[in-house]
Amino acid sequence: MRFRSPSYLLKLMLFSILIGTIPVIVLGAFAYYNSTRTVQEKVNEGNKQLLQQTQMRVEQTLRTIDTSATQLLQSPVVTGAFDKDITNHDYEMVHELYKGISQIQTYELGIKDIFLFSLSKHWIVTSNGVNEYSSPDFRPQLETFSRMGGGSFWTSGPDDPTNSFQSIYFVKKYPFNAVNPKGIICVMLSSDVMKDLITFQNGKVGSAFIMDPSFHVIGHHDRNQLGTSLSGQSYLKPLIESKEAFGQYAAELDGETVTVTYRKSSYNGWSYVSVASNEEVNGQNQIIGWMTLLVCVVILLVTLILAWFGSKKMYSPIQSIYTALTSIPSSQDEEKPKSEEELQVIGERVDYLIRNQSLIMNELKGQQVQLKEFFMQKLFSGAIHPSDFEEKLSLYGLEKPWPSMCVLAVQIDTLKETRYAETDRDLLMFAISNIVGELVLTEQRLVPVVKSDCQVTLIGSSEEGAEFKEQIFTLSDEIQKAIYQYLNMKVSIGISRPFSSFADARQALHEAMTSLKYRVGLGQESILFIEDVQPQKSNLYMYPQEGEQALLDAIRAGDPEQSEQALKQLIGELFQPRAQHQDYQLSLLRLLVDLLKFGQELSIPMDRIAEDEASLIQSLFKLRNVEEIEHWFLSMFVLPYIQELGNRRDSQFKHISEAVIDMIHREFDSELTLELCSSRINYHPHYVSRVFRQETGINFGEYLTQYRIDMAKKWLKESDLKIVEIAERLQYNNSANFIRSFRKTVGMTPGQYREEG
Repeated sequence: MRFRSPSYLLKLMLFSILIGTIPVIVLGAFAYYNSTRTVQEKVNEGNKQLLQQTQMRVEQTLRTIDTSATQLLQSPVVTGAFDKDITNHDYEMVHELYKGISQIQTYELGIKDIFLFSLSKHWIVTSNGVNEYSSPDFRPQLETFSRMGGGSFWTSGPDDPTNSFQSIYFVKKYPFNAVNPKGIICVMLSSDVMKDLITFQNGKVGSAFIMDPSFHVIGHHDRNQLGTSLSGQSYLKPLIESKEAFGQYAAELDGETVTVTYRKSSYNGWSYVSVASNEEVNGQNQIIGWMTLLVCVVILLVTLILAWFGSKKMYSPIQSIYTALTSIPSSQDEEKPKSEEELQVIGERVDYLIRNQSLIMNELKGQQVQLKEFFMQKLFSGAIHPSDFEEKLSLYGLEKPWPSMCVLAVQIDTLKETRYAETDRDLLMFAISNIVGELVLTEQRLVPVVKSDCQVTLIGSSEEGAEFKEQIFTLSDEIQKAIYQYLNMKVSIGISRPFSSFADARQALHEAMTSLKYRVGLGQESILFIEDVQPQKSNLYMYPQEGEQALLDAIRAGDPEQSEQALKQLIGELFQPRAQHQDYQLSLLRLLVDLLKFGQELSIPMDRIAEDEASLIQSLFKLRNVEEIEHWFLSMFVLPYIQELGNRRDSQFKHISEAVIDMIHREFDSELTLELCSSRINYHPHYVSRVFRQETGINFGEYLTQYRIDMAKKWLKESDLKIVEIAERLQYNNSANFIRSFRKTVGMTPGQYREEG
């Protein structure tokens, strides 16, 4: 059927996909965003730590230079020299000054030169000489340094007037806090010292540089940037305006978002700056992004597959209900489904069923009454087992049998001289059943039924003995009076002996109806207890069906001894002492008919039996004792049947074994199994295995292995096939298993067998 609206399966699958995909998409987006943010935070934190390490490394070097220069400046040799005129002839003093300069001018500190400049005597001493032999071109720079404020400071400037290379200078005056100092010491650092001291330079995630208090670059990986003023750069504006010692912020640089990390030194006022590109940092997150996307795609695919199969699985019962409801034929006046969507159709059909529930329940109630009567008929005829009937007691509103029960049989005495005709008998019996049903309480009886020309009711009570008999008599008297009052008709009632098991219901019916035969001498409107009119209890004849079934099963099994024993036991049960001789003849005749029917069901031809049916009956009734009867049935039926079935079985066994052997001979070099062979000939593998072993003396696997070994022996003698090839053809997993099996069967290896041949 085509749906005008989306089917429930499609809706269910879409809903499952949405449930599965939305969390995955949200989770993937959150994971990517979180990982990107985490990486950015880690990079920023790493830049902070690297910048801090750079500052500490640089300032450690600067402080070492500061300390060494201060010690030299305050040494007696230097302080004493500032008050004296020094010429090239003052060898001893110059030597002492050279010695002090050489002690602090080390390669590790990056010191390029040291200047001692006397402001009062105007001499200059460097590592290169005194006055004009030192650095006369640097004298103006020293004079500039001497005029600068502060007793000790770091600054930057060109190496000399002839080039533009920037150097770092440490200047300290003597005395340190004097208004008019006597002299200064100037330590010149190499232009590359700052470059070497910066921890990270121009990496994938950014670069670092150092600025002096006037925001000129004094340390950068690019020498061309040294001395450049960055005070006008917009991305450094928050740093310049900030009063904090350290910080981090995002800014725009050349149209690109960067993260600026800075630290301001309290020692010399320098600013240590790290600029990291966020785009370059996020570029490192591409792998995380692709992995997240891949995982999300895989989860989505799995979700789609699970949604498809899960939706089909969950839709299966809906489809079954829908198919079942739409396939139910409806009456002509039933409205057609207003919708074609499954759940709506199911709802409409269920609503229709609910609307018709009352009609169905009424029909069921009528059927239930008939069902009760049907079970009662079967109980009285012995066609239902007592234990099965007790399971159906809930149908009658009972939980367990009464401790005392009996059967009442009500029979019309005569219709003569009444207003009723013989044709009204069936209607009258129905009326009597209704009267009995009204007089006897529901919890004290089962459903009244009609058997032959009697109305029969099974009555139960918790009373026993004389009290139960008195209760039944009173009830019977009320029934007689009510029937006469309403129908103006006389009836007699026969009552069985009390019993406590439903297994005795058939015997009780026989007793109740037998007791009615004694009313001939007692007159009409009699209430007859069987125990009063027939004190001696007689057993109702019961044909031993179980014994007959045991005999037929033994014949089917083909066991002569068991069949003979079952026949002997059955005949013994048939000839137990009975009240009437006719029962014997009826039982023997029934056994004869059942054996003939059994042979017909097994398609055993009648020529196996020497006589026809009429002659068989005459021969049976001529037999004089039990031994002759047993021998007659054994020779005429049991043994011929067993022989015929045995011949069939032998032929069948031979056919099965030959078919299996033929398959082994034709397909020994394939993956042949007992199950495969059994399926081809339409028998169960266990049955084929038992038949094959019975016919050949060995089981299927042993026969197959032996035939394969025989073929292997033939190939080893007549062909040049390798042992490995033979093993593969014979379906062995490897040559080692083949060699082991061959040696176990033949007593030698395949190679030894080939050599002997």
